[in-house]
Amino acid sequence: MAVPTLDRWKIISTGSVIGTVRNHPAIADGDVITTSPIQDPNTASRQSTITTMSGSKYRLLEPRGEISPAAKEREAAALAAALAEADANDRRNNNYNAQPAQASALSSSTSEKKSNFFGGWGGPFKKAGEGVLVNGSSSGSSADDDETSEVRRKEILRSSPQWEEAARKYKLNGDTIGLEDEYLLASKPERSTSGKSNIWEAYKTDESTGLPKNNAYPVCMKISTNLEAISREYENYRKLSFLGIWETGRFVRCYEFFPVAGYDKRFRTQCALAMEKGSRDLKAFLNSKGKLENKELKDACVSATQCVQALHNAGLVWTDMKTENFVVMPSGAVKGIDLESAMPIGDYPVDYSPEACPPEFAKAFLEGDGPYFELGTSYDVWSLGMLMLELSTGRGYFDGKTPAQITKQLRDMDDEKMARDLDESFGECDERLRDLIRRCLQTDCRKRPNTAQILMHPYFLAGNPFAFLGMNI
Repeated sequence: MAVPTLDRWKIISTGSVIGTVRNHPAIADGDVITTSPIQDPNTASRQSTITTMSGSKYRLLEPRGEISPAAKEREAAALAAALAEADANDRRNNNYNAQPAQASALSSSTSEKKSNFFGGWGGPFKKAGEGVLVNGSSSGSSADDDETSEVRRKEILRSSPQWEEAARKYKLNGDTIGLEDEYLLASKPERSTSGKSNIWEAYKTDESTGLPKNNAYPVCMKISTNLEAISREYENYRKLSFLGIWETGRFVRCYEFFPVAGYDKRFRTQCALAMEKGSRDLKAFLNSKGKLENKELKDACVSATQCVQALHNAGLVWTDMKTENFVVMPSGAVKGIDLESAMPIGDYPVDYSPEACPPEFAKAFLEGDGPYFELGTSYDVWSLGMLMLELSTGRGYFDGKTPAQITKQLRDMDDEKMARDLDESFGECDERLRDLIRRCLQTDCRKRPNTAQILMHPYFLAGNPFAFLGMNI
């Protein structure tokens, strides 16, 4: 069988190779793929044959140019700061190493991922776990024995009056997550905004009873077959945790990651992420209010900006910042969620939302260079401007348009048209907020402010010089 070829290829920071594939037995000619990490990056050269960690072979054709020196410097500086902090925390906190190490091992040997129009470049996974294959088959009799005893234990528990009472109280459906039933699922799932995962309500179990803990508060359980995306999201939350409580306070807390979601056949092919649960997403909250105003608007804009700032401090670009990816907590605070598409500064995007991407990406996408677009922090600043516009007017700038229409309109965007649209959208609204949004939505990405400059803008400082710190005095 002929070895597949990769043209316009490049080695990225993970040790994988991205390029245009041909002669692949399962992927169409002309698709852009990212391989598993290759065994020896030093063997990668024009007309050479490489072998990936998963055993696949590719012949490399013409290489693509390297990341620009400026992009390399940005990435190196941002990642060096984050990694230095990570090393310091590693030395202080060795007790978390087992599970993250397992997650890293699973993430590092991913299968190739295929691009989809307006759907990112994610793909299917097959990965071995402890005695259980994630593709659905057992690796030995011990797994079968464990499953039999697990089923019997559940039968005994579910026949008790205590279970019936808990099931009514918490709306439990009988499904569990974790190889030892760490969480009980409740109600019915909803699809995530990306469409790649199911979002469940779940309750932490009491080890002694197998029932929800006393006064249990539900958590958000994100369950998916896309191991790569969910493990990347978990690692992104971990990177944020290295920055300290202040930064992570603007994102929901991530509790646990399960590379294999459970014994049940339904879940052994999936992974799961347990996170802090909000009352509802910011999009739904905005629709119920019409638009946000005054302190409520300013607080939401501060929270969103601080989320972006935390990611940039961790060396990441969000790439998917939108109202659906924030939740309103029972306290009324706004927190960020959904980091599965966040990538290192200077790296390439794995997914994108047309309504949140900037003009420079739309242009690259329509020219066929979307998979090779080098991510900078200005990407998120444009998204932040669009989010603040939606919060303050009650409608998205591109509402009613298809993804293709949005991308073409973005490509043709100019500052004069944006200024006219802002004047028409705002009417008598706060002039300072209009100025801030206009600065974020400049078509020249080099002119957009960074998050520190945004938080020091008069809109946030007016009447409260400590507003940029999230303080209310």
